[in-house]
Amino acid sequence: MEDGKLIRYFEGTASAEEVNEISRWLDADEANEEYFQAIKAHFIAAKFHETSQEVDLDKEWHSFRKGLDTSSPAYFLPTVMRYAAAILLVFGVGYVLYTFQFSKENSPAIIPENTITLKLDNGELVAIDGLSDLPIKDAAGRIIGNKRGGKLIYLGNDAEQSSGEPGYNTLTVPYAKRFEIILPDSTHVTLNAGSSLTYPTSFENMATRKVALIGEGYFNVKKDKAHPFIVNAGKMNVRVLGTQFNLSTYPEDNLIQTALVEGKVSIYGDDEPYRPEASPVLHAGHLAIWDKTSKDLQINETSLDMYTAWLSGKIIFKNVPFENIIKKLERHYNVEIINLDGALAHEHYTASFDVESIEEVMETFKRAYGLQYQIEGNSITIHQ
Repeated sequence: MEDGKLIRYFEGTASAEEVNEISRWLDADEANEEYFQAIKAHFIAAKFHETSQEVDLDKEWHSFRKGLDTSSPAYFLPTVMRYAAAILLVFGVGYVLYTFQFSKENSPAIIPENTITLKLDNGELVAIDGLSDLPIKDAAGRIIGNKRGGKLIYLGNDAEQSSGEPGYNTLTVPYAKRFEIILPDSTHVTLNAGSSLTYPTSFENMATRKVALIGEGYFNVKKDKAHPFIVNAGKMNVRVLGTQFNLSTYPEDNLIQTALVEGKVSIYGDDEPYRPEASPVLHAGHLAIWDKTSKDLQINETSLDMYTAWLSGKIIFKNVPFENIIKKLERHYNVEIINLDGALAHEHYTASFDVESIEEVMETFKRAYGLQYQIEGNSITIHQ
């Protein structure tokens, strides 16, 4: 939620649409309520500061002295006490608000749960949602990149800045969102909902360009024969020189899927060294499926649209088990789906969705396959 909308809400100038949007945002998550109250406290403190600046304390003091009748002791004491109480109240409230403001500035910012975040090398967590630009700095305070709109762009490798060990950043994208990042070597990565990417802030002086993915990402790798690009997907590595591919490695999925769009890649286990002669090679238009449990690898030709449609906000299912469909819908729409009909779990379905809401998606399954469901907030229950 943009702070500007919240400020207008507190001032009473928000539009009806903004008021409804804020109401829905508050109902969606308890963390949003905490953030709302924090911004509200800042707003009240700021308003108090503005009001206090309008009071000329010297003028009021002289007015107070002039109005005293020192010849009447009976009048003097109550009057002094009233003014003293007023002064103590002003300074007391001011002190409380100043103390609150100071403590807020020195405590970690509250970041709503459903926010895209960047964890810096020093452990600091930065919210990078919204439209405002944001410079990204290393531990020494040097700017190494910028967040511009819906994209995070790192500056090119700099030997002078990269003389020591590089720092590592982690970009995390929550459910129902996507985000693009351009790494220091100009490799483009788009992260899907519920994903994170850990990477060095510079590839300078590195023999390989290695990153780690949890979730799903589409990679457009900058070609560099001297420095192979390696994506660690948990128990499996994908090694490339310059190519485009989609990699899905969600923790809750037992399969790691690599769909190659262009070029070629090598696949090998994370617990073994890379050997060109022993590592299977994947060619364009093929899908590699790695079983996390058995470590078996299958490579087949595939229709790529099913694995890349998410880049344009679409979801395509082709003969997919319903239990896998549930996982994708949960990530895409940020909902929880409880399936009480065990018979559905291993049934296979074919469907495609574009701009449909989750209500429209569930209604489609109801009409096409007789599925019965109930929606309450962000929770969907499927009945027998």
